[in-house]
Amino acid sequence: MSTTPFLALLVAGALVGGPPPATSGSRWSWPVGDGDRPALAAPFDAPEEQWGPGHRGIDLAASVGERVTAVDTGVVTHRGRIAGRGTVTVTHASGVRSTYEPVDSTLRVGDRVERGRGIGRVGDEAGHCAPATCLHLGAKRGATYLDPLTFFGVRRVILLPVPSV
Repeated sequence: MSTTPFLALLVAGALVGGPPPATSGSRWSWPVGDGDRPALAAPFDAPEEQWGPGHRGIDLAASVGERVTAVDTGVVTHRGRIAGRGTVTVTHASGVRSTYEPVDSTLRVGDRVERGRGIGRVGDEAGHCAPATCLHLGAKRGATYLDPLTFFGVRRVILLPVPSV
């Protein structure tokens, strides 16, 4: 019997709140990148407490003025400025809210948006990725932040040591 430790692959779904299904029964569509998966500039890092440090979404590489589309069908429940940046929040049928920033948008609260339809353009405000430009995409159900990548069918692979027997 070998004494060499082996590695096991653990494929994790949502790190907080269980695996979240997209509201249409399919995966979310990428909000930038013309349907192709954009480069991930920064991953989700769940805060230990609601008010604690962490990264409550993902940052996707984008260009100023690039079209931003709704990841899934829903209703605009917020459009405004937070910390000097334009933001849009869409609430989906599942109750999950997707939030985009920085986004310049003319949508109004109550507007219905369809999956893949334009909701605005990437704003020129400095954000998470300065000096580069990115789109921050958050996902939240109730008070729980969720890893948006899981809505796209992306799973985080974690290597774990397996004790030899």
